[in-house]
Amino acid sequence: MEKITYDAMRNYILENELTDSVAISLHPDSFDDLVMDYLDINGNQIERPFEILGIEILQDSTGNVAKSNINVLDAVE
Repeated sequence: MEKITYDAMRNYILENELTDSVAISLHPDSFDDLVMDYLDINGNQIERPFEILGIEILQDSTGNVAKSNINVLDAVE
């Protein structure tokens, strides 16, 4: 994915039939791009935790997620 947008993330979640048993981790730059697009669409309002279609979206702090990649994490402990 070249740039991760709100519409692209919604489509990814739907196409892959993701449920709330997972979370998505994004490179910090991709996370920022997604948040900015989300804020534009939702009138500068964002909920914490940040979720799209019930899937929590996290900013990668490990350095393991490449820019424009999506890392699906198992959220069930």
